[in-house]
Amino acid sequence: ETLKQEAHTVGRVRSKIALGNAVLAGQVALSFLLLVTAALVLRSIGRAYNIDPGFQTKHLAVIMTNPGQAGYSEPRTKAFYKEVRERVAAMPGIVSVSWASDLPLWARPATGLRIEGRVQRSQSDILVSIVNIVDTGYFETAGVPIDRGRAFTNVDQPNTTPVAIINEKLAHDQWPGGKALGKRIQIPGETVMRQIVGIARTANYSSLAEPPQPCVYVPLYQHYSDAMTLYLRTKGDPQQMLLPVQRQIRGVGPEIWVNDMRTGHQIIDNGLFQAKMAVALLTVFGLLALGLASIGLYGILAYSVSQRTREIGVRMALGATRGAVVRLVLQQGMSLVAIGVLIGFAAALAVGRLLSRMLYGISSSDPASIAAAAFVLLAVAFIACYVPARRASKIDPLIALREG
Repeated sequence: ETLKQEAHTVGRVRSKIALGNAVLAGQVALSFLLLVTAALVLRSIGRAYNIDPGFQTKHLAVIMTNPGQAGYSEPRTKAFYKEVRERVAAMPGIVSVSWASDLPLWARPATGLRIEGRVQRSQSDILVSIVNIVDTGYFETAGVPIDRGRAFTNVDQPNTTPVAIINEKLAHDQWPGGKALGKRIQIPGETVMRQIVGIARTANYSSLAEPPQPCVYVPLYQHYSDAMTLYLRTKGDPQQMLLPVQRQIRGVGPEIWVNDMRTGHQIIDNGLFQAKMAVALLTVFGLLALGLASIGLYGILAYSVSQRTREIGVRMALGATRGAVVRLVLQQGMSLVAIGVLIGFAAALAVGRLLSRMLYGISSSDPASIAAAAFVLLAVAFIACYVPARRASKIDPLIALREG
């Protein structure tokens, strides 16, 4: 009966240890997954600053205005745009200035672009495109080159031929033979057909490293907008020009709110806001999971050592050195960590593929990110294993045998 009870007790202990090992391996895997993901996103953010967004961020600044919200009529708004541009262009340190309706990396596509001669095959066969209303000098100021044709000029007035400039993406999709110039399109909300007079380089309009999307530019003189963004290209640091330009704008339209001002670097920063928040959250949860895994690892090994006191005493009585005992316990703990890392590695590869479209300039299996996460996890796990291992090596064989 006594033997049965002892066997039952041993079985219960082994079951608890097995369950604890499984939970621990899962904690290690989750910790590794979160650390790898955080490392991937963090390295991706570092690479994002070197991505070419299709416009020149250096020496660029933008200031948002909304005359319509301030109650300005259309004639007064047009006069405001004209006078602000003239005043700012005359300021020392300003290379060029222009207006545009879209803020970089904040544009939203519009549905319903029509192309002359194109037959809509189905209800879902509707063209979607970015539509940006821009003033003369926009392409020079924003740093978006015109590859073919011409930019807008002062000739493009309300009483002249309606014109548009499209980007390379739209030109390639609709006129793969390279014959887009001279063709006519109709943007959403208009009834007139516009003649394509230029083809601009495809840029990023809604987010960094986005898939190329069509874009149509129309001249401000031919398409009124009561809210526009002032684009500045400066000789030096654009940050130094924001307040002087703000004063000029307020001098022309004191009722207009002009506190939203950004440099090119801040535009990229804002575009990466979500990624930075993701890094912060992933790092916090990853370190929390790592802490829990380390505590669990320490607890399981300490419990295992207490259950194997007699075994360790016998080993040491038969000549096992303290170093051998340390290695024995370390091997037990680190084998669990290795299993968890392998599971976490497989999960990280799967999650990385899901995140691949959100990563800038690195692959979802970036070796540096995986190596950094593995190093942190293994270093912390080794410390958590070493403490009970060293305690086990200090067991007195005689006391262990007598208590056993």
